[in-house]
Amino acid sequence: MKSETKLICYFLEVIMAVTFIFGANTISYGQDDLQDAIVTLSFIDNNEAKIIQAKATDQDGSPIEDLELYFYVQRTFSLLPIGDFFNTTDENGIVEIPFPEDLPGAVGGHVKIVVKILESDIYNDLTLETIKNWGIPTPVDQFEEKRSLWAAAANAPITLVISVSGMILVIWFIIGYIIFILYKIGKIKSDVHSQFNEENYFKDVIESF
Repeated sequence: MKSETKLICYFLEVIMAVTFIFGANTISYGQDDLQDAIVTLSFIDNNEAKIIQAKATDQDGSPIEDLELYFYVQRTFSLLPIGDFFNTTDENGIVEIPFPEDLPGAVGGHVKIVVKILESDIYNDLTLETIKNWGIPTPVDQFEEKRSLWAAAANAPITLVISVSGMILVIWFIIGYIIFILYKIGKIKSDVHSQFNEENYFKDVIESF
């Protein structure tokens, strides 16, 4: 009986350790020491190219040099990176990237442009979102457009939609199953303790005679 109780307690400790490891990713350190950056976006559309311009300043209005910014376009299930691998501001706090000319958009060519500051050692994370009609317009009958990985949300490949939806369902099933197992383990532990207490009670009664 004692060996079974120790085994159950050991299993519970393993589950708690795994839960702590996954939960630790949500903890942030040193956020109070970071500053807020101010980023403004401008959009240049000429005959040669479409340019996204971002200007970063601190709270005093001074330009921030060598600040790394990340540029994306919202796609079906994720963000599509655009620009160079590293996009850092110059001495004036400005960085410019060209917008892809062949990127499909929604009806009217609307696309959501996202600019982020991520994991900076000095500044807090920041996300800016804006919608521009710089994409290739999607036909009104969206099913006539060829489905592709880089298409707008309504024209994502069927296999991709099914795969991602299936993965989400599997993840939720696993979470539910773990919760059910933890509930069963807790119930077994409670029953074991109750049985152990009853055995000790009857043993004391018998010894009293």
